[in-house]
Amino acid sequence: MDYKKFIDKKTAYDGFVKYRKKILDSEEKGTFEDVFSDICAKAMMGDAIAEDCVAYFYSKGIPGFLNQNYELYMSWQVLAAANGNCFSIEKLEFFLKYVLDLIFTKDDILKEAIIRGNITKDNALYVISNLLCEGIVDILKIDPKKLIQKDNTEEPFSLETNRKFVKALEDSVVPVAKYLIS
Repeated sequence: MDYKKFIDKKTAYDGFVKYRKKILDSEEKGTFEDVFSDICAKAMMGDAIAEDCVAYFYSKGIPGFLNQNYELYMSWQVLAAANGNCFSIEKLEFFLKYVLDLIFTKDDILKEAIIRGNITKDNALYVISNLLCEGIVDILKIDPKKLIQKDNTEEPFSLETNRKFVKALEDSVVPVAKYLIS
């Protein structure tokens, strides 16, 4: 686990809107595959804003071009959050909430993390969410190069797929807590 340089919410949102517009415009121009491939290449290289945008399009799908795929959506969204995208972290807030509640109710963890300078009251939500997402990436071995190679098959939300992400989130709690108080 390691701190990432955060991309503030406004910068991440503005970048997301720019990429999304570029992709949506390409659909009308008949250049979707080229433009989407370009954004995916940026995502594969660690561009957390591009990762968020790729996640968005896998969550929605584009008829005739891209299938909705929940596993790819969550993988890219978690990856973007693990790479410090504050807009992505906020999108995952509901998913992360019950584990965040567990950590935030443990006063001893928070106090120790603040004393050691690992978090502040102002950044605690982002840092802990980021670390949890980094834990999920590590546990599930989410690799952007492998995500790009996955089949574009339709896979809407399923409890089975979601359980995999929830289990990885739960398994991240102890390492994150240990990291915060180390």
